[in-house]
Amino acid sequence: MMQRDVEIDYFLMNTRRDDVRHWLGGALTGLGALVAEDGSHESFVEQVSAIRPGLVFLDFSGTHAQVSGRLAEHVVRLFPTLPLVAVGHASEPEAMLMALRAGVRDFIDLRGNPSDATAVVKRLMLPRSQVKAAEPTRRGGIVAVLGARPGVGATTLAVNLAATVRQGSRPASPEVLLLDLGLPVRDAALYCNVSPEFHFVEAVRNLRRFDQVFVQTALARQANGVSLLPLPATLGELRDISYSEALALLDRLRAFFDMQVIDLGGFTNMDFMSQIVSVADHVMIVVEQSLGAIVSAAELLQELKKREIERDDLRLVVSRFDARLGVDAAQIADRVGVRAVETLPQRREALLLATNRGVVLADDLPADPYVRAVEVLAERLGYQAGHAADRGLLARMKEKLPEGWRAPRRRRAGN
Repeated sequence: MMQRDVEIDYFLMNTRRDDVRHWLGGALTGLGALVAEDGSHESFVEQVSAIRPGLVFLDFSGTHAQVSGRLAEHVVRLFPTLPLVAVGHASEPEAMLMALRAGVRDFIDLRGNPSDATAVVKRLMLPRSQVKAAEPTRRGGIVAVLGARPGVGATTLAVNLAATVRQGSRPASPEVLLLDLGLPVRDAALYCNVSPEFHFVEAVRNLRRFDQVFVQTALARQANGVSLLPLPATLGELRDISYSEALALLDRLRAFFDMQVIDLGGFTNMDFMSQIVSVADHVMIVVEQSLGAIVSAAELLQELKKREIERDDLRLVVSRFDARLGVDAAQIADRVGVRAVETLPQRREALLLATNRGVVLADDLPADPYVRAVEVLAERLGYQAGHAADRGLLARMKEKLPEGWRAPRRRRAGN
């Protein structure tokens, strides 16, 4: 019987083809068991995490090549040390080239000698103890966005800020998480045209399971790549978790995201809000030029002070700013008791049109004055923002087209 050079149990392949399984099974005799998974990319990486294969085979034969190429890129990103081996036909040079570009370590010809496959496997396979999800090394920041009162634009700012930062630093876009914790429940997800199933309380309960694979598969993503984590549909579930557990989750998420934007617009639990404010790297309070909103912002700061939360770095953001109203931003900041103040222009029509189309303004019209103001704000917080000139010819062309050309809003899942 063939002796194993290293301890190994499983191999994984993205196929259900009996001929391939039988051929490889013979080549793997004495080395381990072959597990086939032909589901989604998410299902495949879950299998990698669960069974920890010593080597992954990818089917690059015929029409499978393109799908396997995309899967290879996905697996390489999550498991950079895991060997990938392409399986196909040497008579298909285009498939072989595609496999090479996807990052595979070697290529096995299904019409070749099984002993050649055995030699490749013995040379490349890893001990099971070495195969694990890649643990990120980042230590991302947390930006809390508070609303002086419901309806002042806190959620709109949070959504566009997350999208703007996600657009920056090409080609390696930052990983951004939008925590949709404001009220009404899941408004941010609605603006992003996403229907997340996994929510904040579930994330707290599954804290020990968090690794790169879990983050990639459990969290919903907006079209531009921003991840979303909303409140549960039933707010009563929040009583099942403690403040310390919630803060532990935020701290754990720092390892996976360069930026967490926490929308707290309309949130009414001051004790919970103050806990988040205490750990956030940046805190913004969104206010309007109305007397009621200004008074509410001042009261919000007083409530935080009652809970011994006093920060000199709080930033006031005056949304829908209109210089013609006779109340400038500096006066509002002085009345509220905050040093730093920013303004966002009145762009109600553009924002409403974007929402009704199921898109985020920062993605759809990056040159819009509102988005430009958010870019400035992002950069003052220390995050590189994307710019219209960096977003391609198609995006710049869209800005010059009349509103009538645009497609109707996409339907959300379940509607």
